Amino acid sequence: MNPINIEEILQKNDHDQFTFMDRIEDPYQLCEQMVAIANGNGGLVVIGLNASGESSQLNQNDIVSAMRMITQASFELVQPSIFPKTQIIDYKDAKSIVIEIPSGYQKPYCTVSGRFLTKKDSDIQEMGLDDLRALFQEKMVTQADQMIIEGLDQEQIDIDIFKPFFQKKYQVDLPDHIPLMTILESMKLASNGRINTTGMLLFGIYPTEEFALSQIIAMAFFGNDTSDLEYRDSETFEGTIPQLFENGFDFIVRNLTASQEENEGLKDIPDNIIQEILINSLVHRSYYMDYFTSGNTVISVFDDRVEIESPGALPENLSIKTIQSGAAFQRNPTIAKYIIDMLPFRGIGLGLSAIVADYPGIEMIDEPDSDQFKVIIKRP
Repeated sequence: MNPINIEEILQKNDHDQFTFMDRIEDPYQLCEQMVAIANGNGGLVVIGLNASGESSQLNQNDIVSAMRMITQASFELVQPSIFPKTQIIDYKDAKSIVIEIPSGYQKPYCTVSGRFLTKKDSDIQEMGLDDLRALFQEKMVTQADQMIIEGLDQEQIDIDIFKPFFQKKYQVDLPDHIPLMTILESMKLASNGRINTTGMLLFGIYPTEEFALSQIIAMAFFGNDTSDLEYRDSETFEGTIPQLFENGFDFIVRNLTASQEENEGLKDIPDNIIQEILINSLVHRSYYMDYFTSGNTVISVFDDRVEIESPGALPENLSIKTIQSGAAFQRNPTIAKYIIDMLPFRGIGLGLSAIVADYPGIEMIDEPDSDQFKVIIKRP
């Protein structure tokens, strides 16, 4: 964050770009300011001064309390979360807090109570339908796998994974004379000096607070339903798509094996069927970081079946019948482009239509109301 010149800010008297607050009494009040600014062109919120430059004389307790509420508002109350920068400055022998809020990459933003807000001069206003429609259209121009992740740069890339991938794919060593960020941007793994969704999903370092979309919630149950409150097994996995695939696949196989040992007569589900369905759930799920689609990929293992549920229903121009008959659907084309060189199995090219033809015990359920897609794999 660049040094702030309060005198210049006061002279500009730009109410759209600069907001002055004597102090933060309520994190929800700050949340509204953050939402309105993020939905616009970005701006600064100055805590501890009014628009005339008069100080509120913040003490140390005021500053600690304000910083706590800034964190709460930006991470918990603004939907989706934003990542502002803060700076404590001295002006006329008193301290103030400056919050820099960028124009949001995941517009439109709303408060935790569902209010879509924008700024006009110094006033916060509810967004009209035309404003919302324009922001939705602007957002959908960008593929989900190209969405920039605020706060993450090349330091979040695991170079020990990226280097061998680069060498294998392009048959040359990663060049030392070209900046890493330049290479990442040329491969559509980053933009404007920041890592995008594909970069994190394929080569990211975990865990990270800034990116919480790369998880599998895995549960295994005794029997064929969830009535037994005791799990056979349960785990949460975090990491890149290849790491999620490996951990998710191992979880499914070991729990199918465990139930098979306890119940004579149960037959195996072929590995390639599990692999293809699981990788499709990870590659083609929705990765939009917002209130449209949220949640993780969920694996549920029962004695007689495996269920894999992922965020993102089918688009309106596709149905279960059309994808079973071979219709192509790539929600995340950049991820799909590179994942072929990373996954350790042969089933990547089969597609859902071939899998369904080979294995009739597959049921697909499209859930547009909850924006989820579920695949049920039954034991033979």
